[in-house]
Amino acid sequence: MTSDGSSPFAAAPARSSHRIEERSIRLQCLIHAPRDLVFLAWTDPVHVARWWGPHGFRSVVRQMDVAVGGQFRICMIAPDGTEYPIKATYQDIVEPERLVYIDDWDDDRPSQQSRVTLTFEAAGPEETLLTLEMLFATQAEREAAQAQHIIPGWGETFERLDAYLAQR
Repeated sequence: MTSDGSSPFAAAPARSSHRIEERSIRLQCLIHAPRDLVFLAWTDPVHVARWWGPHGFRSVVRQMDVAVGGQFRICMIAPDGTEYPIKATYQDIVEPERLVYIDDWDDDRPSQQSRVTLTFEAAGPEETLLTLEMLFATQAEREAAQAQHIIPGWGETFERLDAYLAQR
């Protein structure tokens, strides 16, 4: 926060950082919106469809039942028309602090299941520190996810989320 109360990040685009461990990938990004709004953007299918996926992708939310045991299904569509359908089952929900789900492909691709934990930490009245941690069963599965450019993909997704919320 600057001396006049404004944020030094207000004009800067969202930038993510990441850390890789044996079986996990952790990404963080400062989103320029209040925590309640960022949480809503992750749990309302109308919002999710407008920002989910890397630059150039569009997404279709096929199902979103935000409850423990509930599922979501989202299909990301690449600029060339290739579809990347995913499915997930919510394991834990603490509004507006945390979402935990198990996700995987929703088609005949080899399983790439991970446990995703999202935390939403207020970093000021208009900023949220978003942390996404993916835990894989093995190091090889984490490496396979990395080979599919999951880190830059999530980084671009966070940028899209931040830009979408800036329009509010």
